[in-house]
Amino acid sequence: MAGGIGQWYWNAAPNPFGKDQPAQWIAYSSNDNKTIEDSFIKNATKVELENHCIYFHERMQVHKQDFNRQRPIKREEKK
Repeated sequence: MAGGIGQWYWNAAPNPFGKDQPAQWIAYSSNDNKTIEDSFIKNATKVELENHCIYFHERMQVHKQDFNRQRPIKREEKK
């Protein structure tokens, strides 16, 4: 774990796992980001948002109603 505060992003590309197109990283809202970051700092394995679960080890966002709707996530240190 890094020492700074992180900003979390999800990949909004039409095919987020495709190698033939660039990732489209979208920042989580400030409220969701705080929820994610607080859980990450506490070494949680996952955190639940309104419609999604975030799995830290897998670096994945999964829709609560459809496990097949998954998207990669990433964390960057705020400067």
